[in-house]
Amino acid sequence: MTPGWPTGVGVVAAVALAVAGGETAQAVGSCQVRDRTETLLLSTNHPRTDFFEPTDQVPANMFGHVIGDGFVIVQYSPGLPPDDLSALRAFVTDPKSGRVSGGPNRDQTEQLKAIHAYSTFTCTTFDLDALRQFTTGWFDDPHSKPAE
Repeated sequence: MTPGWPTGVGVVAAVALAVAGGETAQAVGSCQVRDRTETLLLSTNHPRTDFFEPTDQVPANMFGHVIGDGFVIVQYSPGLPPDDLSALRAFVTDPKSGRVSGGPNRDQTEQLKAIHAYSTFTCTTFDLDALRQFTTGWFDDPHSKPAE
């Protein structure tokens, strides 16, 4: 990072440059982590809630805003079983989880997908422990810290 730049600028730059570089993949539990290639639209606003229900309209551009603030965005299949949905809702809305927002993605085939500025995490089956490991790893990374 360039000396004197606020930390948030580094995260925003990471959001803009996430498509650069080659793809690498690694396993986390029953899931995969790879370099992020997804782009999200940007907004000047935060989502109105941390967790969107399966029937909610998700403001994808607001997710783009908070990813620039160092958040992890969790997208789930709207057909997620009720027990898994409850566990995911509890995780996303728990302040101890960190800066996490989530909502359904009707276009994805994976049960879970999580994105931060640099990486994408996907699971074909619901694996909350692996999701916790992915988010904890990101929040332990100095690049995840928002500008102060």
